[in-house]
Amino acid sequence: MKGILQTLSTVILAVLTYGYFSFALMFYPYDFFAEELKIPDNIKFEKPLKLNDEKDRVNIHQQDFILYDYLQPGMYKYDLFLHKIEKGKVYLKIFEITKNNILSEKSIKEKSKIEVENNTDELKRFELKDNFTIYEGDWGQFYGSRIEVWFKPDAINKPERKLITKNYIVQGWMR
Repeated sequence: MKGILQTLSTVILAVLTYGYFSFALMFYPYDFFAEELKIPDNIKFEKPLKLNDEKDRVNIHQQDFILYDYLQPGMYKYDLFLHKIEKGKVYLKIFEITKNNILSEKSIKEKSKIEVENNTDELKRFELKDNFTIYEGDWGQFYGSRIEVWFKPDAINKPERKLITKNYIVQGWMR
């Protein structure tokens, strides 16, 4: 009888301990993704601009994009400058630069979409109306990323193509 009570109490204590730590870790805010990542010295990176930094928006003379910090760390918007492009949608693909891991693939693809069309040779600015979030990493954990702008034409018979690639220092959004 004494052995059964001891076994039962051990099982109950183990279940309670496991339940407590499982519940506590669900709300543990730390993301270890960027913990060991280093920003390479041999690659040129840009930093996202503050959203209200208008001076950098007007000095664009070629096809390009500018990444902006938005509201909280890990949340971003971007402006895209294109000339002569058929009707379609652009979206971003973002990769951690040292391991080439794609970041928040589905949500960024969906949230970074902009409808574009420009029949002239003049450079036209397209602005992301909403924002997108990089979930990997935490506030203050900066790491290098490669950001690619992809174009999907509305014409069914035309393939998607990469338009622009730039490297940025980014951080993840703290959940």
